[in-house]
Amino acid sequence: MKLLCAFVILLASLVVLAQTTPSASQPTGPSATPPPVTYDEAVANEKKLFAADQSHDLETIKSIVADDFVDIGRDGTSIGKDALLKEIPKIKLLRYEQHNFRVAVLGPFAYTISYDSDATMIGDDGKETRSQNGLNSVWIRRGGRWQMLMHCRGQSNKLGTPSQ
Repeated sequence: MKLLCAFVILLASLVVLAQTTPSASQPTGPSATPPPVTYDEAVANEKKLFAADQSHDLETIKSIVADDFVDIGRDGTSIGKDALLKEIPKIKLLRYEQHNFRVAVLGPFAYTISYDSDATMIGDDGKETRSQNGLNSVWIRRGGRWQMLMHCRGQSNKLGTPSQ
């Protein structure tokens, strides 16, 4: 699964880079190209999305997640933005921690971020579970703002309920 996530991130990165390479019809010059994302900005973007997820702030999530967003699960299945927005209210994210952030800048219009997550949640089945995951995201700058294009869950260490 790690290999699949890595391949998908590489492929998405190449697509993003191909889309963001200036063409003859795009303005060029110092004022046309924004500075690349900083490490702190990339981490803040990811944390903002998790906070919106926890509070079920769907308006913030709608603005952060690109319309052509893809969320790839550990088993290789994927869902788009509409399915994600329907899934979020069914899950109660009790606690989460994000750490070990790694950011790879792909130019002024894209970056990838990978990190480790430890989350405790109540699923739509009513059961409380805790899991640790390696997570990967691809972000692109569109219309002057950052949007998440792809999210991929890496290996999970399911830990059961917190009382175990």
